[in-house]
Amino acid sequence: MMRMRQGRLLGAGLVAALVMAGAGCKKSDGGGGGAASPGAGGGAAQGSAAASAPAPSRGAPGAGQGLLLAAGRAADLRVTPDGQYATFLLNGQKPRLDGVPPQMLLGELHGVPVAGGEPRKLGEGVTNVPGGLLYTPDSKYALFLTGYNPASQSGALTVASLVDAKAEPTVLGTAVSYMLPSPDGSRLAFVDAGRLKLGALPSGPFTEVAGEVSTAQFTPDGKTLLIKRRLSAAGGLAAVSVEKPEEAPRKLADQVGDYAVSPDGKRVAFQVRSESVRGLYDLFLTELPALKPQRLAVASSAFAFSPDGKWLGRTENGKPDVPGDLYVGPAAGGAGRKLGERVEKFSFSPDSQAVGFLEKYDSTAGAGLMAVASLPDGVTKQVGGRVPNFIWGSDGRYVAFLSRFLKPEYSVDLMLYPLGAEKAEKVHRGVFGYGFMPGNTRVVFRSNCIRNGRACDFKALDLPRTGEPQTWMQGIFSYKLSSDGQRVLVTYARMDSDTYDVAVYDVKTQARKTLDQGVQVPVSFAGKDDSRAVYIIGQGPKAGVYSVAAVP
Repeated sequence: MMRMRQGRLLGAGLVAALVMAGAGCKKSDGGGGGAASPGAGGGAAQGSAAASAPAPSRGAPGAGQGLLLAAGRAADLRVTPDGQYATFLLNGQKPRLDGVPPQMLLGELHGVPVAGGEPRKLGEGVTNVPGGLLYTPDSKYALFLTGYNPASQSGALTVASLVDAKAEPTVLGTAVSYMLPSPDGSRLAFVDAGRLKLGALPSGPFTEVAGEVSTAQFTPDGKTLLIKRRLSAAGGLAAVSVEKPEEAPRKLADQVGDYAVSPDGKRVAFQVRSESVRGLYDLFLTELPALKPQRLAVASSAFAFSPDGKWLGRTENGKPDVPGDLYVGPAAGGAGRKLGERVEKFSFSPDSQAVGFLEKYDSTAGAGLMAVASLPDGVTKQVGGRVPNFIWGSDGRYVAFLSRFLKPEYSVDLMLYPLGAEKAEKVHRGVFGYGFMPGNTRVVFRSNCIRNGRACDFKALDLPRTGEPQTWMQGIFSYKLSSDGQRVLVTYARMDSDTYDVAVYDVKTQARKTLDQGVQVPVSFAGKDDSRAVYIIGQGPKAGVYSVAAVP
């Protein structure tokens, strides 16, 4: 419910971010998450971390069936937004510095077309730390930090063209700790030795905007750049015109916590340390570009705009150890309507016609009562208890959530609530990871897991519901859905090593084909219309980066 930063902050939350990155957890990965995670994640189920993995082997006997893109010991494989290029680190090494997360690597960054071609070295000393490598939204450029220094959490910002193999990479800064491309990929903001700079990609010129800056964010229309200053500069929030970066930034407030920009780019909601409730923040709202903040709520911890920018939800009147009550009101400001008590988590439906939330939240148990309210004036309806998480279907007609049942025996079950129905219905017992297919045609999930969550049945329930869930595959570890929902990439945890076999499943024909063996997770769709799969083989003589046609 809080704002999801578009850029990456190097340092803050680094250990947690690297743990997630090391497990290959993404929202688009299904079923790798544990029973307390929504349908996301490419790792094993929660609670299985203590299980010992098999000792490394010399590689699976059938490994290397795909197209070899680059040979060698690779890590941190990523795919550009358009799916046409892949980048990866070769010969990654853990930094020789005490206290760094064990997943952190420094290596040579290479790029290659996923359909095949000559791999190209882009830089050295590049890190896999979140924020150390970004792509522009149009996939034309890779932005990365070379010579990364874990102690200062900074490096030399380098821009490399992915579409022009002959173009030499350009160094834009030497001590960069944060970078962020604009929504249209035409501009770049970065923090170099604490100084924020803004200019045109790929090579500027760049204007120095402000000092003592930690992070920045473009508004969705790309017209305004919001600046968050370091604590040494009072932790202030300011705004600058992207078209006129030479003008002095306009300060909104000091001691700012989190902030969010409305999807239409017209408003900014932000937290300011409360003067009346120690340890909490008050919520303020301002129009852009007027920048005249007004206080909207006291002791507010969670807040978010609806996807259509019409509503602003927030908690109010909380205490340091007790979540506040949920109010939803117009995004332009003014009083909101109270929908729930002691709400820790909430989320608007994708069509902005309803809001789901966990009320009477128990922070010790990490769960609350699942409640839903239609907007603008629907009555709150409780549809589930002991709920740790929930997700909306893509069209807002369904809410799926996990519920912990204590009788007749403890079980974490998947529930489904069709908006407007009398009550939620149980989909299946003992679920580990779940999600909706694109277009809300089905809800899919992993269940009947063994081997500490490393082998599960993969099931699907047709929507609207006409029967019971159908088992599509057995023994899978993780899954990913193609963008059209017609194919599923799945991995199987091998018994002889800590590697996986990868297969593709056709939803319509129910055909399944093994693509390769002995791969690392995650495995990703790539290419036009998700036509290929890319992955790493990390063990044995066939080690390298591979691509294969993702069709049965």
